[in-house]
Amino acid sequence: MPQADDDDKSQKSKAPPKTARSPWLTTPNPIRRLFDKFPLLTYPLNELPLRKPIERNKNTLFIFGRGDDAQHGAPSFNPTCLKWQTYLKFRGVDFVTVPSSNHASPTGSLPYLIPAASRSDSTVLDGIPPVPSHKIQEWASKNGSASKTEPDNMRYEAYLSLLDHRIRSAWLHALYLTSPNFDVVARPLYITPATSSPPVRLALANSLQAAALKELTKSSTSPVVDIEALYRESDNAFSALSELLGDDVWFFGEDEPSLFDAGVFAYIHLLCDEKLGWKVDEERLGKGLREGRWKNLMEHERRIFAEYYQ
Repeated sequence: MPQADDDDKSQKSKAPPKTARSPWLTTPNPIRRLFDKFPLLTYPLNELPLRKPIERNKNTLFIFGRGDDAQHGAPSFNPTCLKWQTYLKFRGVDFVTVPSSNHASPTGSLPYLIPAASRSDSTVLDGIPPVPSHKIQEWASKNGSASKTEPDNMRYEAYLSLLDHRIRSAWLHALYLTSPNFDVVARPLYITPATSSPPVRLALANSLQAAALKELTKSSTSPVVDIEALYRESDNAFSALSELLGDDVWFFGEDEPSLFDAGVFAYIHLLCDEKLGWKVDEERLGKGLREGRWKNLMEHERRIFAEYYQ
């Protein structure tokens, strides 16, 4: 017995000493009791919209769009999405459109394209990488039925900057930073469909407006946007585009429409789309178009819409 007691004492002496728990690593009892009453729920992740298309044997372009309108091939309400949507039509690509959002996009932005699967097996579709917007042109040149060599020179780049900078900047201000237009155009298109939570809608609205302001002031030393200069430059850009087009059917005298034609069409069409609900008195970007100052640009828009969307 004494031996057993000695062994027991010996084993206890060899046991590793217990370390005191740091109070910083423990949850206070009041907080623990609170979470016991309201246990944390972990919801499953939202699936990316890779399985959403019913017709998996078709190329699928994910865009900003309004429900059934997008699924029936209607023009996107976003100029970047509409540009690529139109360009794919130019190149004779057979595709369907599906409404989506940047949050649901595997590339982080819209549009993106999921090429057609060889069969309707989901495992085949899941193995096809999405085509981001900056690679759609290359993909279309290999998979479209109508091949087209795009203009590639200094003159083309100069006019492209009018779209990508002057007109786009005025578009951002007109849509996001002009309050009446933001409320009747941007809010129902980008915010209301995204969530039903008022606080989240408010945060999303503030985020969109802050992003637009940051974009407009990133190359300026002033945090204030020079509105008069902004719209003056956009007017000059439209005038330059109108002069460039002249009496030609397509820009740069091409026999077929190019990506540049798609980009111009996207802005003209959306600025003149009455269904978007633009507040005419506040919408200075489209004023010259409504006044008929650039009739050939309007004719260019009508020609593309009639041929590819009707």
